[in-house]
Amino acid sequence: MARCPECNSKLVIPSDLERWDRVFCEACGIELEVVDVNPLELEAVYDFEDDDNALDELEEDEDDLEWDEEEDEEEDEEW
Repeated sequence: MARCPECNSKLVIPSDLERWDRVFCEACGIELEVVDVNPLELEAVYDFEDDDNALDELEEDEDDLEWDEEEDEEEDEEW
């Protein structure tokens, strides 16, 4: 019997499982990849490439953090 490394739920594993195959944990919704078959070793798969929106949001947040030099110069002139 195999268990999910993330939530420890029991997993239904096909008998013809091979290395680099992927299985899905119904309990927590994570995708797992077979790293080794004997003994069975599973690792969570994180596909960051598929989430382009998250990258766009990070870039927008980074833009908000950039220092506006014009405002800084105006403040210096006031002093």
